[in-house]
Amino acid sequence: MPDPRQDLADIVEPAFAVAPAQSDFPAALALGALLLAALLIAAGYWRWRRTAMRRRLRRLADSADIAAAAAELARLRPGPADAAWQAELARLRFAPPRADAAATLARLCRQAEAGLK
Repeated sequence: MPDPRQDLADIVEPAFAVAPAQSDFPAALALGALLLAALLIAAGYWRWRRTAMRRRLRRLADSADIAAAAAELARLRPGPADAAWQAELARLRFAPPRADAAATLARLCRQAEAGLK
């Protein structure tokens, strides 16, 4: 009598599929790429926030409304300011406008930006 295990071996599926063992390399690579992307986003956000005050000071220096820009600069007051800087800022805010007001405001903004470093 024929042996049923050998005669039916070609048409009966095995209990489990034989597959090669897969490594965790693709998962580790994807995780590493995700962590790198998160790090780059965090570093970009940190740099953007760190330079926000400098960008604001540069916008104030280019402002057309000198009195409003001087008032905004007084509200910001980045870092410690000496008495001469504060006197010039007060002159820009409260005195009648002068011909060199834009240059004075730009200089005060540059000095305030230098104080941030």
